[in-house]
Amino acid sequence: MRSQEPRIDPEAARPYGWILALVLPFLFAAALPAASARTAEEWLDFVDRNLLLLHAEYSATMTIHHPDGTERRFAFNAKVAGDKYALLEYTEPPRDKGIRYLKREDKLWIYFPRQDRTLMLQGHMLRQGVQGGDLSYEDMTESSSMREMYTAEVISENDSTVTLELTSNDPSVSYPHRTLVIEKSSGLPLKMVFAGLNGRPIKEMEVVEASTIFGRRFPVVSIYRSRLVENKWTRFELSGVRFGVEFPPDTFTQRALSR
Repeated sequence: MRSQEPRIDPEAARPYGWILALVLPFLFAAALPAASARTAEEWLDFVDRNLLLLHAEYSATMTIHHPDGTERRFAFNAKVAGDKYALLEYTEPPRDKGIRYLKREDKLWIYFPRQDRTLMLQGHMLRQGVQGGDLSYEDMTESSSMREMYTAEVISENDSTVTLELTSNDPSVSYPHRTLVIEKSSGLPLKMVFAGLNGRPIKEMEVVEASTIFGRRFPVVSIYRSRLVENKWTRFELSGVRFGVEFPPDTFTQRALSR
């Protein structure tokens, strides 16, 4: 049965997660108080608005470094419509070429062309690492804004950055605590530490290279590093970014996933 055409409302799009493989910042932030006068909540609003999405497509590489020194490299193309819909297709390595991910709302499907099989991930399966890396499927499908998910407190500040301590309103989430370092001038999240209920760090994300498009800075190279396993990290690098792309109505459907 052919899936219903998704109704995509760009105005309702919200940021989700920190997976750079599926999302890119786009819209200008709305007017906010002067940097020196912002509260912790206003800084979260700044980050949320800076990461607001519309239609985009891009290419990316993901390099997974294992503790024994071995590495696996993946390349893929992605199409994104707001925070609700995304379609990703692997182009490298050859054995994974053609594997596709489809995100619709908070659901995620994976299509394996060699077996002509589709798998829907749900529950605890979403907490597994993508291709054994440091980013989980749950990170990929997270769709709530930072302001909705967390209460915030400013714990340090200097001329260029501000650091927030975030505590989840829901202790059952994967990361009840986060520490976020924000670039004041742009609202770009430079670093984030993800921690469990006991406050112990699980992993961290750091932006190592940023670029500017339409006057807005966004991360093009980021590294997710495990805080539980030594010398284990995942690097994301984006290229060929295009915004304002018009996608056919059936782009984010089960039909597109398996064709």
